[in-house]
Amino acid sequence: APQMALTALKDYDNYTFTHMVNVSILTMAQARGLGVDGPMLREFGLAALMHDIGKVKTPSEILNKPDKLTDEEFTIMKQHVVDGAEILKGTPEIPPLAPVVAFEHHLRLDGTGYPHGVSRPTLNLATMLCGIADVYDAMRSQRKYQQAFPSERIIAVLQRNDGKQFDQNLIRRFVQLLGIYPVGNLVKLDSGEIAVVLQVHAPDPYRPKVRVLFATDGARLELPRDINLWEVDAETRGDRAASVTAPLDPADYGVDPLAFI
Repeated sequence: APQMALTALKDYDNYTFTHMVNVSILTMAQARGLGVDGPMLREFGLAALMHDIGKVKTPSEILNKPDKLTDEEFTIMKQHVVDGAEILKGTPEIPPLAPVVAFEHHLRLDGTGYPHGVSRPTLNLATMLCGIADVYDAMRSQRKYQQAFPSERIIAVLQRNDGKQFDQNLIRRFVQLLGIYPVGNLVKLDSGEIAVVLQVHAPDPYRPKVRVLFATDGARLELPRDINLWEVDAETRGDRAASVTAPLDPADYGVDPLAFI
């Protein structure tokens, strides 16, 4: 059953497991925004959750290599899309959408990506949403060989090549979904405190719900505290935080913001 495969993967490579969960959440949020619901939404979520399951067959020295992969290693890494589709095709209770997304999630609309030599006139909607979420989370997370990128940089990547790799209508919706300071971003507040964004407030993206992790003097709080910035009265707030002023790089603070949400 799928649970078995996921448990095996979690023991094998915790980063990949966390990444798959994040991608599933981001894929479902996008799908919900497009009006997908009910059993279909669950299928999108499950397909996205399983998109990297083929990595159980990737040698762990390649999966966890701290430096850039060689061409030979990258060829082996790319095999995870085929392995994943094979594993899912043979798994009972898995919707047919799951092997499709596992196989296609590195293919792009302009015919680039891999598996090489595979061309599709169009990509499945679940594949496109999962592909966007996949690039976003991989760049957002801390990897050994590269620093995490801020959202603006990631969006630029999703829009590059004249926007031919990803459906730009979906990218625009994704950017709106994330807000200016997406959930899971580490941010500086106007009080000087440092917090992680818990919930975006659509009417005012500068005033999300946050969990404060560091005090104004930079000291790590024993007990993080939550504030709904949109409820703070800017006039009577005294020295309390009322809005976000800037995104921060979690690597500089030695925290994984997603661990706090």
